[in-house]
Amino acid sequence: MTEPIKHLASDTRLPPRILQLVPRFRPDTDGVGDCALTLGNALLKSYGVSSDFLVYNSARSHSKLETPDLFSHTLQRLGGGKAGPLNRALDEAIAKSSHPPILLLHYVSYGYSQNGTPWWLPGAVERFIGKGGRFVGLFHELFATGRFPSRTFFSSWLQRRIFQRLLTQSEAAFTSNQEFLARIESEDSRHRPVSLIGICSNVGEPDHPKPLTLRRRRLAVFGQFLTRKSVYSQFLPDLLRVADHLGLEEIADIGPVDAPDWMEQHVYRPLGGRVHSYGTQSFAATSTLLEDSILGVVPYRYAMRWKSGVFAAYQAHAMAILLLQHKDEVEPEPREQDDWCYSLDQLLALAPGSLLEMQDAATAGFDHYQQFRSSRSMAETILPALLQKM
Repeated sequence: MTEPIKHLASDTRLPPRILQLVPRFRPDTDGVGDCALTLGNALLKSYGVSSDFLVYNSARSHSKLETPDLFSHTLQRLGGGKAGPLNRALDEAIAKSSHPPILLLHYVSYGYSQNGTPWWLPGAVERFIGKGGRFVGLFHELFATGRFPSRTFFSSWLQRRIFQRLLTQSEAAFTSNQEFLARIESEDSRHRPVSLIGICSNVGEPDHPKPLTLRRRRLAVFGQFLTRKSVYSQFLPDLLRVADHLGLEEIADIGPVDAPDWMEQHVYRPLGGRVHSYGTQSFAATSTLLEDSILGVVPYRYAMRWKSGVFAAYQAHAMAILLLQHKDEVEPEPREQDDWCYSLDQLLALAPGSLLEMQDAATAGFDHYQQFRSSRSMAETILPALLQKM
């Protein structure tokens, strides 16, 4: 931790609490909500700043995750309803606070609107600011840019307008993606602080992960069901090739199974005893599984990998990472020369069964995570924007 951040840790301008607005939270399995919780825990642990979580959507009926026993924040569910419930919650926060309350918005357009157009949200933020509140935007997404005649093509202009209004109102803006950062800077007419922030692991951050040679030869496919389904529907034969090439004992499927019949027909039967379905696990159990796996699989565009909490989880557990070509990539995107995540071809070009090069890549990814993506570094990045104005 740098000296300026140590100084901020005892700065009297730090607020005792902040508001964090998220689309979903536990018991839902939700990367953005878990990211907010991890950030809140890091701010509390290192700087004594608690979080009051405002959860826009009602919990899904099949959700299973529990709120941690040691939950040192507050949680208020708004139940949807556009601006009304949010306005009431923000008014209550203003009335209770002796200082201008700070709202940190975790923005994903489709999280607050089925069509990705939460047109009411900028007005609610403007109303909050007008009553003395402060606003900071963490943009996990910006706006869709679909091609004609797709549905996103017709809504993209409104999505962009909503994003622009939120950006205009933000005292500072953060995003997890280099492409998004460039776009925000081009739209930033007020020249507010705009920073790149790493998205941390949602399932733990081991201090000293085991070397690959001491782990089970396991490949992990972890994350939301639709993401894992995309992996299996597009790359199942490739997963088998990788498993055979590296001498893997198990393909671990970790996460909710929303379509068991589809999994039975398209995954369990073709893979036989090779795949083990673990279902939805606690954070601790997932962390234990990942720390005892040598390779994690994720289908993301190369430039967008930094916004993936699953990718971060693989890094945090010092796993080698297979980054499969995303369905939206017409051609594989050029990769950095010294990168440490593998394409399919790169992984299959390694010596059969060898873990030596994979260990170097896993260690490099872990070191990168500690510096740029850990919950500690995430809290450090956002902290200056939370200082009370004198």
